[in-house]
Amino acid sequence: MTGRIRAKRRSSLVVEIALLIVVIIVVLPIVWLVLLSFLPNRAIVSRDWIFPFWLGNFRAIFDDGTFAVQMLNSVGIVLGTVAVCIVIGSISGYALARLSPPKWATIPTLALAAIVPLVPPATLVPGLYELLNDIGLLGSVSGLILVNSLFNLPFATLLMMSYFSGVPMQLREAALVDGATEAGVFVRIMLPLVRPGLAATSIFVGIMAWNEFLMGLTLTSGGPTAPLTVGIAGFVQEFAVTWGELAAAGAVAAVPLIVLAVFANKQIIAGLTAGAVKG
Repeated sequence: MTGRIRAKRRSSLVVEIALLIVVIIVVLPIVWLVLLSFLPNRAIVSRDWIFPFWLGNFRAIFDDGTFAVQMLNSVGIVLGTVAVCIVIGSISGYALARLSPPKWATIPTLALAAIVPLVPPATLVPGLYELLNDIGLLGSVSGLILVNSLFNLPFATLLMMSYFSGVPMQLREAALVDGATEAGVFVRIMLPLVRPGLAATSIFVGIMAWNEFLMGLTLTSGGPTAPLTVGIAGFVQEFAVTWGELAAAGAVAAVPLIVLAVFANKQIIAGLTAGAVKG
C-alpha cells in the first residue's frame, strides 16, 4: 500500500514538473515582450541589459494617433463580429438542436459549417475584395466585420448547437404547453440557461477577430483604415525594425487578451463543459 502511495506521488510530481515547464515556455516570451517594450532601441540592439524602464516606445506608437485609431478599429471589429455571431449563431444553433429541421436543410448547413473553416482564407481574398468593393464596404470596419463574421459564424453556430443540445428537452415542451411561443421559449428560457456558452463563444470569437491579420491587410488601404494587427506589422520597415516600438505595440495588443482570459477563465471552462451532457 505504501509503495502505491509513493508511486502516485512520484507520478504526480512528474506531471507537476511537466506542467511547470509548459507554463514557463508559454509565459517566458510574453514576459520578454513586455520587458523589451520598456527598453530603447539602442539598448535592445547593443544588448545593454541595464533596464531603464523607458516609456518612450509607448509614447512613440501613440504619437501620431494612427495606432490609436487602429486600436479602435479592432475594438469595433471585435464588438461587431461578436454581436453578429452571437445573434445568428444562437438562433441557428437553437434551430438545429431543438426544432428538428428537415434533413435537406440540416445536412447542407452542417456540411457548410464544417467546410468553411477548412478553406484557406487566402483563396477567398479576390472574391471578398470584389464583393466588398461592389457593395461599398471595401476598406471599412463594417466590411471587416462582415468578413470576420463569415469565418467565425460556423464555429459559433456549432458551439451554440452543442450548448442548446445540453438543455433538457422537457423545459421547452413544458413552456410550450403553458402557452409560450417558440420565440418566448428561446429568449426567456433557453438563452439564460446557456449563458456560459454565450460567454465562451463570445470570448473565442472575439479573440479570433482581434487576432485576424490577412483580411485586414488585403481589404484595407492601411493606416487609419487598418486594424491593430496590420498596424503592428507596419513597425517592420524595409531598412530597419524599431524593436522597442514593435514590442510596445505587441504588448498593448496581447496583454488585454491575456488579462481577459485570466479573469474569464471560469466562464470559458463552464462554456466548454456546458454542452457535455445531453438532455
